[in-house]
Amino acid sequence: MVSFVPEFEGEMTFASLPDDFVERLRLRVDAGLLCPGVRARADYRVQSSDRDAIRIEAQGFLTQYNVGLNEITVTRGGPNRLCYQVRFWRWTWYAVGNSLLPGLMLVMASAWSPEVRAAYTAAPGGLPAVVGILGFFSLAWPWLMTAIHRRFAERALQRILRETLAGAPARAA
Repeated sequence: MVSFVPEFEGEMTFASLPDDFVERLRLRVDAGLLCPGVRARADYRVQSSDRDAIRIEAQGFLTQYNVGLNEITVTRGGPNRLCYQVRFWRWTWYAVGNSLLPGLMLVMASAWSPEVRAAYTAAPGGLPAVVGILGFFSLAWPWLMTAIHRRFAERALQRILRETLAGAPARAA
């Protein structure tokens, strides 16, 4: 079932989960979570951590909007299992804003300009078609993007976790 809520959770199983997995993730965040060495559009900070869990949060507009992994919590779920929870509400609200703004501008233009209003009524399908298109792209589209984005965001996080935990121990890094 497709969910439009900008959150997901899951788990990953490894042959063995390193005891220092939290420190490895902390070092990965410090180096650049998505691509080590690059933080300009993927700036993350560790908000809290202990021996069995780490909470990571996106910093700044570019990271919150471009990546969409706004709040990440990774916890040990057993000797070889990691559990994760991700929320990307900020990403979704930016998408909602980007969709509503053009729609509102077009509605305001039609309210103030008889030429724009005439163009809407002369369009194929007339005013109902224009209202339907504006309504869809202003109201429904950002939530469809949220549902689509979830799968890609989860794959990105799983890739990061696999890469990070397959590397050298944190104390040797």
